[in-house]
Amino acid sequence: MASQRGKLLNYKCYLLIKKVLQHFLYVWKIILRVFIDIKYSVNRLLILSIITLLTTRLISPAFSQMPMTPENHQSFDRQQLLQQGKSYYHTGQYQEAIKYLQQALLIFQDSNDVLKQATTLSNLSLTYQQLADWEQAQKTIESSLKIVQNHPKYLKVYAQSLDIQGRLWYLRGQPEIALKSLQQASQIYQQLGDEAGRLGSLINQAQALQSLGLYQQAGEILQELPPALNNIPDVVIKAKGLLSLGNVLRAVGELKQSQAVLQTSLTLVAESPSLSAKPEIKSAVLLSLANTLRAQGHLIRDRQRTIEYDAMPWRCESIALPEASLGFYQSAALLYSQAISEFPSSAIGVQAQINYLSLLVETGKFVDAQTLADKIKTTKFIGGRQEVYAQINLAKTLACLQQKNTLINPPLWEEIESLLATSEQQARKLQDPRAISYTLGNRGGFYEYFAAKIQQTSQSKSKPELYQHYLAKSQKLTQEALILAQAIAAPDITYQWEWQLGRLLALQEKQPDAIKFYKMAVASLKSVRSDLLAINSDVQFSYRDHVEPVYRGLVNLLLKNQGDSIQSATYLKSAIENIDSLQLAELQNFLNCNLTQLVKLDQEIDNIDNQAAFIYPIILQDKLDVIFKLPGQKIEHHVELIKRPAVQNTIKQLRQAILNRNVSKAREQSQEIYNWLIKPLETYIGNNHEIKTLVFVLDGEFRNIPMGILYDSQNNEYLMQKRYALALVPGLQIFDLKALPINKIKVLGAGISEKMENVENRNFHPLNIDELQQIEKLLPSKLMLNAQFTKINLLKQIKSSAFSVLHIATHGNFSSDPEDTYILAYHQLLKSKDLNNLLRNNAIKLLILSACQTAEGDNRAILGLAGLAVRAGAHSTISTLWQVNDDSTAKLMGEFYHQLKQGKVTKAEALHQAQKALLNQPEYQNPYFWAPYILVGNWR
Repeated sequence: MASQRGKLLNYKCYLLIKKVLQHFLYVWKIILRVFIDIKYSVNRLLILSIITLLTTRLISPAFSQMPMTPENHQSFDRQQLLQQGKSYYHTGQYQEAIKYLQQALLIFQDSNDVLKQATTLSNLSLTYQQLADWEQAQKTIESSLKIVQNHPKYLKVYAQSLDIQGRLWYLRGQPEIALKSLQQASQIYQQLGDEAGRLGSLINQAQALQSLGLYQQAGEILQELPPALNNIPDVVIKAKGLLSLGNVLRAVGELKQSQAVLQTSLTLVAESPSLSAKPEIKSAVLLSLANTLRAQGHLIRDRQRTIEYDAMPWRCESIALPEASLGFYQSAALLYSQAISEFPSSAIGVQAQINYLSLLVETGKFVDAQTLADKIKTTKFIGGRQEVYAQINLAKTLACLQQKNTLINPPLWEEIESLLATSEQQARKLQDPRAISYTLGNRGGFYEYFAAKIQQTSQSKSKPELYQHYLAKSQKLTQEALILAQAIAAPDITYQWEWQLGRLLALQEKQPDAIKFYKMAVASLKSVRSDLLAINSDVQFSYRDHVEPVYRGLVNLLLKNQGDSIQSATYLKSAIENIDSLQLAELQNFLNCNLTQLVKLDQEIDNIDNQAAFIYPIILQDKLDVIFKLPGQKIEHHVELIKRPAVQNTIKQLRQAILNRNVSKAREQSQEIYNWLIKPLETYIGNNHEIKTLVFVLDGEFRNIPMGILYDSQNNEYLMQKRYALALVPGLQIFDLKALPINKIKVLGAGISEKMENVENRNFHPLNIDELQQIEKLLPSKLMLNAQFTKINLLKQIKSSAFSVLHIATHGNFSSDPEDTYILAYHQLLKSKDLNNLLRNNAIKLLILSACQTAEGDNRAILGLAGLAVRAGAHSTISTLWQVNDDSTAKLMGEFYHQLKQGKVTKAEALHQAQKALLNQPEYQNPYFWAPYILVGNWR
């Protein structure tokens, strides 16, 4: 080793050049200081603990080209090499970082510096992880651990290496193994009294636990962190820790908590003199807080947003912005401006400008957007992978600005194309396969947009050469991107290029090939953990725009391609399976968790219930396709040629008519839906007297109306009045659908009848909860009313007795926003997560929630109900789609329990008989009273 270095080093030359370089060191230190401790995503949280081991002096990249010193100058050289590696890592120039770290490692190995060897190997592993070089990442972190694991005085380095090993396993989709490393690291930090290290490890444990679906444990950790961080005396570490926690909370969907934590960090920065001298920290907190507020605005917007079935990443759609979203957007805009002014020339400043620009475009402020876009053009980007991603994000935003503001002249398309070409060149220069794949795929998406635009404007025949040019260019780039993504095992971007190829092939009417790539995309999506869908915040994407359309696009293709009867049955079965997968994906997105451990893979539709018919109404862009499966028969379907907006409008009008108690209008609208969904099935199910239950797997807006209200005008009766019991399931994979009768009924009842004011800024009027007294007369029961109904008492009762039914009569709301999904206890709200923690691992088979409602105008509100049932572990849930404050509820529930007590009918049939009995009473014939009750989950 020494002889090899002797050939490379020239000491005399070094001494001459050193005198010159020393004059520039101070200047370089200031220039490169801005790169220290910048974090862009949740997945870089672990870098903090390792970076603290590195020195703080920085020098010019040119220094690495200088001859090395003799042995008595090695200490100086290796510090410079480490600093260069650190600097290049922070700017996303990972190949350069590896080069310097490897050079430093050689010196540490030669001098037998165990501590520095382990540290450098750990940082090499981090860098290889960024490049998705999993083999080298694993090799280097194992070497680091091997060096220090038997040295008691190196415990801190050992813990930091365990943290990085945990990060590696997490990114490779094995959070179980990751959690073990992180927990071991946390124990060592605690043993050493290193509170900052322990808290950093806990933050990452919370991510791993979320990924495993262990929500209670993750929640307990996240609740512990804010007070623990506040006890850290070092304000810099405290502010950075709060920033990291805020980012994690946003990533797992806890937006209000994220906002509170980041606001605390911002207050700390503003009040601390030592932090005021670090504009990079304040700018980072401002940027993160702006991102959280923007996410809250998006959440409100998406609740009322109709589903896009033909999404294309480079096509920009105009989205209506509710008034409630605008407040969040305005606050985010102000924070972006402050982040930019605090540290304009930094990577954070550039990212803030790009995020602010996209927000201006989204909110229709095109003049301001154009001004900011012109300013960004003169901004010097930082370099590395971050610059590559920033340029792509800028190109996408400019494309959206051009599509929304067609008056821009000259058009921005050439400038956008140039940005994408430059980003590809830079990615190739970095030798970063992930960045190269991402640039190639986005360039392919850019040309796909033009090909699709030509086809949609019916110009593909008048401009065939241009059309084919864009198609060919897009396909070539996308194929190259896919090969690279597959080579580095990156499913989060692999699926995007598989989906893109599927769309391109569908444009060319190559349907079988398109189906193949769509199926590949779905398979890649399934391999990605739900909270790994945003591995890097610069490449993150919206579920609504980039996940759901994959499933819907595949289903659309499957339903279009009906050949012979065997192929048709195969495609229909595949369509059902993908709709089920979509329902599962929706719930995972809603709950921000992984539900794969709950999936019932053995529940084949043919083997679930030979007395049930399954009905899947699927809303497509230009038609409604109703797939159905009857006992002992093959899967069939029928098609209604009606466009999506017409379907959505009819459903909206029906719900409004019900809530207004307008019977004639409700019948008019529900008759139309009956003719779409049920009438074509009458010849199939009418003569099959074995069918006792109709099980609906509802799509989109259909979930906001009760199926029992569908009106058969020919026979002058509602579907509920026919002989079938009705049930809803969010796909066949989530609930256990085997026959699970309630043999011994014991009811735990809880309710609030009193007026409640200012409960988390909400007011609730009194309720009539006589139904609970009726239950007590019929069945063995325990009631908790008003002041007795608290979270603590509910938990105590559930643990102390084997109740099979939990019946809660109180105000409640179901929403596609988990924060707005709750039930009212005594002066407190129980959120869906609270109920999960209360009810998990218990004997509750049936959960009944009366007097609840689904959020008005929320197209996915029923996810709140289904999600609550899934997390609570209940086999079945009965609830209401709108609140019925009347003694009709008491009468209906009394009859329901009377039927259930007999032990001769299923839960669905008991509800069916109760609704019919209520309808037969003259004062309750209006559907408003009997229709809102629905059963979700196991109907038997």
